[in-house]
Amino acid sequence: MDVKITKSDGSNSFTLESKGIIVQDFIVSSVPVSGIYGGVEGRSGVVDYGATYGVRTIEIPFYIKASDYHDFPLLRDVLFEITTNKEPVYISEMRRSVYQTGENKLVGGKRYLVRISGEYSIEQMFKYGFGTLTYETVALPFAESIGTTKDLQRDGISVDSELWGYGMGLLYDDESTTYTHNVIAGRSFRIYNAGNVPIHPFEQKLKITISNVIGSTDRFQITNLTNGSRARINVPLRPTNKVIYDGPNVTRNNLAFLRDTRKDFIDLSLGWNEFNIYFCDSARIEFDFPFYYM
Repeated sequence: MDVKITKSDGSNSFTLESKGIIVQDFIVSSVPVSGIYGGVEGRSGVVDYGATYGVRTIEIPFYIKASDYHDFPLLRDVLFEITTNKEPVYISEMRRSVYQTGENKLVGGKRYLVRISGEYSIEQMFKYGFGTLTYETVALPFAESIGTTKDLQRDGISVDSELWGYGMGLLYDDESTTYTHNVIAGRSFRIYNAGNVPIHPFEQKLKITISNVIGSTDRFQITNLTNGSRARINVPLRPTNKVIYDGPNVTRNNLAFLRDTRKDFIDLSLGWNEFNIYFCDSARIEFDFPFYYM
């Protein structure tokens, strides 16, 4: 087993094994659910106001093996250096094949955005040291696909790629891996969310690019017919305009554009999402987002 650690900006990555740390397990807790309840005087029980997801923990038991007693504190300090950081990092689980041969490979194409939690110590036994790293999820408790729909559309699903794996909800057909559409008004198109978590641009990564709009004389609108969410632009768009909805941020040709919209946003349900465009003849629509998993 092994663990790959990547800086949140993707600038650097390494495995624990490459630093002399041997991973014994990768223990992921379930996503904690916290109910929100209220009370009404004179009424039995509670009023259910819904629930929220809490912080998920991931424990990584490990051991280190020094070449001699003098080498042990050096190896211990290397471990402290690479794991003790205030900034969040991505961690990915790695395992060998069922035959236990060859190199460790990424499992399931998923990663977690985490930060080290609390403190840990290393119990020394001769030249060995044993301990457990405990991480807590940052922002969202979900696993995130390493690849995005842009990677999926460009390269497809390859058995040799570690970006994708079994159990990710992917379909092996061209339509489900197509996330760029040249759309004619009145003809719907579909976008596939392979994850098992809905996607909202205020919480998750979701980038929608609108370009080459033809025949827009008053406004523009794209609607998710599956869940009713929509994004309306209150001014006409030209073919040279490129409008990008990147999370809660909206730009046109790299300039702030939110004030010219209705300030509503597209979100994605599980599985297939059917879309249509309005107030134009045609447009090019591109979706780029990772998938999210419980």
